[in-house]
Amino acid sequence: MLKFLSKNNLFLKLLANLVFLSLWVIKNTSKWTGINENVIEEELKKRKTLIILIWHNQLMGSTFCWKFKPKLRPIATSHRDGQLSIIVQKKFGLEPLLRKKDSPAFLIKNISNAVKNGDCIYITPDAPHGPSKQINTNIFKLSKKYNINIAILSFRTDKFFRINSWDKLKIPLPFSKGYYLWSKNIIQIKNFDNEEEFNKKVIYELNSNSEKINDYF
Repeated sequence: MLKFLSKNNLFLKLLANLVFLSLWVIKNTSKWTGINENVIEEELKKRKTLIILIWHNQLMGSTFCWKFKPKLRPIATSHRDGQLSIIVQKKFGLEPLLRKKDSPAFLIKNISNAVKNGDCIYITPDAPHGPSKQINTNIFKLSKKYNINIAILSFRTDKFFRINSWDKLKIPLPFSKGYYLWSKNIIQIKNFDNEEEFNKKVIYELNSNSEKINDYF
């Protein structure tokens, strides 16, 4: 039934407004702390653009973690779930980059423009359908093409519930204590010529950072 209703544009907009309102309440009733933000600040002084990576199950609530000058441009898909995400992200002032399954060049053109503008690219590497905590996006080629380094982000709150989805998505609750943990290790794309080794490093850093954030609770 929900899948059927999601094809209705009016219902999609109403649902997006509900999600936005829920996140707004969560944002404004909770206490947020950013860890290692100085690492990102220093890296952005050296170069304007970074690729920010986070696992999909930590995505909800991370849309309002960005405190830095460059624009944060999430990559979103054109399927129905992606459209819901796009509407919500725009309400938070983000400008998503749309990925169309039948037109890869469309995304590349938008990314090229974003890089020229000095924007940062935000990617959930295991989205949109998993498998969970595995890279199914060609981040290596993207990083190489534009010579962009990688920053790792993890997000968690002390109060949340899980959705029974493919990635066990965590939904933060109001009046929470939340942390954004940036890894101290910026992944330098110049150090990798092999995609397999690059992906191993990315997965290790994402998983390691996800474990480290637990130490703050």
